[in-house]
Amino acid sequence: MSLKYTRTVFFIYFFCSYVSSIYSKEYYISDSSQLLKIQSAIAGDILIFKSGIWDNVHLKINKGGEKNFPIIFKAQSGGEVVFTGSSFIEINAPNIIIDGFSFKNGSIDRGAVISMNSEFGVLKNTEIVDYNPKQFDQKYVWLQFNGSNNKVMNSLFEGKTNNGPVVLNSEIGSKNNFITRSYFKNIPLKEHSNGREIIKILGPGHVYENSSDGAFFSLKENLFENADGEGVEIISIKSNRNLIQENTFLSSSGSLNVRRGTDNIISKNTFLCNAKSGAQGIRMSGQRNLIEKNYISNCEYGIAVSSGEFWDHPLTNLYDVNDRNGSKPNKSRYPQNKFDVIRENIFVFNSGPDLDIGEREYKKHWPIHQNVLIPESCEFIKNISYRSRGGVAVVGAQVDNRPPLDQFHFEPNTFIDNFLYGGKNIFPSTNGLIEIDFPINWSESQIEKNMQIISSDDVGPNWKK
Repeated sequence: MSLKYTRTVFFIYFFCSYVSSIYSKEYYISDSSQLLKIQSAIAGDILIFKSGIWDNVHLKINKGGEKNFPIIFKAQSGGEVVFTGSSFIEINAPNIIIDGFSFKNGSIDRGAVISMNSEFGVLKNTEIVDYNPKQFDQKYVWLQFNGSNNKVMNSLFEGKTNNGPVVLNSEIGSKNNFITRSYFKNIPLKEHSNGREIIKILGPGHVYENSSDGAFFSLKENLFENADGEGVEIISIKSNRNLIQENTFLSSSGSLNVRRGTDNIISKNTFLCNAKSGAQGIRMSGQRNLIEKNYISNCEYGIAVSSGEFWDHPLTNLYDVNDRNGSKPNKSRYPQNKFDVIRENIFVFNSGPDLDIGEREYKKHWPIHQNVLIPESCEFIKNISYRSRGGVAVVGAQVDNRPPLDQFHFEPNTFIDNFLYGGKNIFPSTNGLIEIDFPINWSESQIEKNMQIISSDDVGPNWKK
């Protein structure tokens, strides 16, 4: 009975697919005057754009496909349909696929070059290169998610020079979006220009830290090479429940920063900083975040577990309240790290500390800011540090117990089997932080050969390979 039912379902699905393939159409679009054909497209149809230069095309897609039968917009030949001038794409309907386009040497006034404003959209084999205005302060992003369940794959983002992130996941109504096998390359450094993150992930958890909701954003198997931007945050996470996994950061200034948020997973990423100025590992704030199995080499620091801000009330009359929306404070600048797990990370030849437990932000700008909440109830398990030239591997905040800070008491953190080869621990707690002589005849290549390092051959549009 079960087998018969399965066959019936398969037949219905096959029949529907067959019927759809019979009645789906291909529309050949040779110039802008034929864009009206978009209005005639139905689920399963394919719109093929003729190779050439397409100037000032404002493509707004307001009619979508169906599950398993998307409407496909594709280049006649990958990379040979080049949008320029003020061209942009808005995807305002579900089940749309964009495939094989190139945006080059144009600019827009505001907003995004590509906006994914609906659900179940796919952007693939597409590039945005040098799509910049003449003025730095003309702010816009290259890719913006204003919808959910969208996927970006095998795409290239290169040479953004103006203000604004390269990619933005919006705070409201943008969940379960996914970027994979994409290449973020040669985003030049503009110092003192906050807001030029390569990827900025907003969502639930940005304002209300303990929200049970999240952005559920996934970033997997991407390459960031010379992706400097603002030089502070390569990835800025300001939301809950995101997955950052198996990405490679190569010679890129800034850090992967869990700026605000809970229950994020940062796993199996590779940081090859090559001693570049400003290139860093991971910085974090928030609760119940998991940082595991990352490889951080030749960076300015490894993992910085920041001290958080006490904002229930002023501790002195000099406190600068984070007066969001002109009312009362409703979010701290840096949430306290609690119940985080930092485990099985490997640090190699970093110039600064491999583990910074609260020191980096403790009492920074005191008393104007109240960053006095050191990490507590966190677990540090089986992390390994290699420092052939010695130096400090682990640091931690030295708590000030003088009034008014004597009112604070913190639960201890847990340290289990963390090995420091050649490095020193100057954190007050020494249990579980084990200093060992640097091994003879050890080399970094012994570890790297067993790692998954994303290269330029693995990412970007297939038509470039």
